[in-house]
Amino acid sequence: MEVLGLKLYLIRHGETDWNKEFKIQGSSDIELNEYGRELAFITREGLRHIPFDIAYTSPLKRAKETAEIILGGRNIPLYEDKRVQEACFGSFEGATLKELRERQDPFLKFFDAPEEFKKIEGCETHEEVIARSSDFFNDMILPNEKKYQHIAVFSHGAWIHSLLTYIYQREIKEYWHAPRQENCGVTTIEIEDGVCHVLKESEIFYNKDGE
Repeated sequence: MEVLGLKLYLIRHGETDWNKEFKIQGSSDIELNEYGRELAFITREGLRHIPFDIAYTSPLKRAKETAEIILGGRNIPLYEDKRVQEACFGSFEGATLKELRERQDPFLKFFDAPEEFKKIEGCETHEEVIARSSDFFNDMILPNEKKYQHIAVFSHGAWIHSLLTYIYQREIKEYWHAPRQENCGVTTIEIEDGVCHVLKESEIFYNKDGE
């Protein structure tokens, strides 16, 4: 029986201590903190009615554990794919935004002025992250549109923004187009006959008040 239409759910990992401390994370393999796990359990409840067929995750601990919590108790295949991994920020990983701003580091253009960012000290460029995300999308998602109805991808903030930049065909300067992808934020995309419609961006199931 042919499946009509597909919904793709892009889910950012829960909070880590580095998120809390505003440290540049990138490809560093930082695990969830307790609050991050709590967010994942709340999100699991929020997504309990979605009958996922298959799921993919970044190999990094924070994304993989988020996937394992949200999919817990379901008999759903979960595959690691390095193309879903967060952008690599090279030698800047572990630095805080505060110290980078204090020294007016040119690396900050990755966030503040994407169109002006130049490759520096081992960082991936926006174009390189988009190339990875679009390769994954065209290889693992679009060809399965008629096979599955609900696919989950557990990834990271910059990666999810890269795929949205590709899907919307935005210019690099709009890479961080609002809304910001929150921890455990869920972006839902409907795909029919290869055409994408973004239904929701960074939907959260927890209350941010008081953070």
